[in-house]
Amino acid sequence: MKDTTHPQNNQEQLLPEITVHGRFQPPIHVNHWRYIKRGFNRARHVTLLITNPFQDEAYDAAASWRNDPTNNPFTYEERVQMFESLFTNLGIPASRYTIKPFNIKDPASFKELDPAVPNLVNVYSEWSAKKVALFAEHGLKVVRLEMPKTIPVSGTVLREIINTPHETDETLSQELLEAGLLEEALPGLLEVIQAKRDSQEIADGKLSQ
Repeated sequence: MKDTTHPQNNQEQLLPEITVHGRFQPPIHVNHWRYIKRGFNRARHVTLLITNPFQDEAYDAAASWRNDPTNNPFTYEERVQMFESLFTNLGIPASRYTIKPFNIKDPASFKELDPAVPNLVNVYSEWSAKKVALFAEHGLKVVRLEMPKTIPVSGTVLREIINTPHETDETLSQELLEAGLLEEALPGLLEVIQAKRDSQEIADGKLSQ
């Protein structure tokens, strides 16, 4: 598939690099992609910062749901795997992106970011507005978007669908797509889900011995 995120007639106007960020549990629904695609449309290289990477971020009242284990079913490594599958399916070459863990509640994480690189932040809630302030407090450039969630997609609903037993992967896939999962993200998600099933079956077998 051809990479359609990189306008060939607009090379001179592209930034060298930009960051996008998110928890992405799971990667990714259509609103996630609308945001991430803005990054690819603005820069030659995108650094994707995965927040709450190891599920140990400090609690924040403005985003209390972020620390609930049921809202964080996928590890950092699994999310990286799913993103790599997604970008391959979208025709985006590996040279155009880097994926890194990013604890948005840890000041040390901000110190690791390049002050010369802009950070794309979509503001649509109290928590997302707070993130603009967090980047600015650490002397980092912010490109502010105000892109409302015009498509009704819920990460909570996607997680509920994943956790509900289905007779086949076909019915699971259909429900996920109808709920707003990006079609190109489906193969990677199913691969990770199957690996989790296999690991659980092995663990259950050992316990029954």
